[in-house]
Amino acid sequence: PSGTVHAKRLLIATNGYSSEDVPHWLAGRTMPKQSSVIVTRPLTAEERAAQGWTSDLMAYDSRSLLHYFRLMPDGRFLFGMRGGLNARPGTEARIRAKIRADFNARSFTPYTGPVPGMKNTWTSMAYHGNGVAMASYGGALVADLMRGRAPTHPYPATMQTLPGRFPLGRRRRVLLAAGLPLKALSDML
Repeated sequence: PSGTVHAKRLLIATNGYSSEDVPHWLAGRTMPKQSSVIVTRPLTAEERAAQGWTSDLMAYDSRSLLHYFRLMPDGRFLFGMRGGLNARPGTEARIRAKIRADFNARSFTPYTGPVPGMKNTWTSMAYHGNGVAMASYGGALVADLMRGRAPTHPYPATMQTLPGRFPLGRRRRVLLAAGLPLKALSDML
């Protein structure tokens, strides 16, 4: 607090949790956001293969409050999401419950497989903004399935799980109409 530093050049290398007054110019220019992760135990090669996980590259979804995930060097699977605004015990407990629920949720993932109750009928759908790449990938999977062959590409369990239904059924677009302005606002923040 009482020291003085003399330098010809100064670099301020900082992030969201910076002081608001070193220098005063920084005040109000960053937005701190916490990020929370959970990590599994090390997964065996067989477990990774059963899920179709073939890469250690980090991936993320297209949500405004995104999820991100990757296979760690020691074989554990990391799943993360935006956290709370503070590190108080109540906030941390809510984030822990939310991240675990999001990790376990599979009901809105892409699906490739048979259409229930319709003989000799298949589908590949629900690509969530990754249409071109996922449609090509899903097309290769469903082509094998329709021929009665085991897929030549990884066919993860999540893509074999029937997608859930959105709330409000056929009127679900009402949610979209209400939600889009909120998403646009959140993208500005």
